[in-house]
Amino acid sequence: MGDLKIIDDLMAPSDRLKVVYRGSNPAAIMGMVPDMIKTIMKIPGKDLLETDIRWDITDGGFYGVWMGKRTEDQWSRTLIRVIVQGVQNKDGTGNFSIEIKGTLETGYTFANFIQRSFWWFYNHGFYYKQRRGYLENGKDDIMDMKEFVQEKFKIGHEED
Repeated sequence: MGDLKIIDDLMAPSDRLKVVYRGSNPAAIMGMVPDMIKTIMKIPGKDLLETDIRWDITDGGFYGVWMGKRTEDQWSRTLIRVIVQGVQNKDGTGNFSIEIKGTLETGYTFANFIQRSFWWFYNHGFYYKQRRGYLENGKDDIMDMKEFVQEKFKIGHEED
């Protein structure tokens, strides 16, 4: 039994979107990210993974990684990963950078070469338009996350 897996970057040709903030209370982003992902991706809490959270009390550094998983249909799912890294000084000022990366994963299972050929034909002939819709929805979610952060922190600085 074999698997045919297709993985597309949502932000192609770039692989991620990065926003940088310098100002007051940058650590507030750590509390905003989980709800931002759940609200924008329209997923329940069980589909939000908090994979790494770190705080350094000696210098005020913080780091967090979250991933939202949304099942689109029986073959495809959208994954969006958000990485936040920054520093907040004792006076409440500092900075952070937020990186948002997303992929669309589509997988088919087949038992022989005839089924594999069928899945390839089905994907290119019929399912391609549906997958493009999922790609566009995922890209829109990433852009909505960027706008959310810019609105909350009143910034407009974007970096590659």
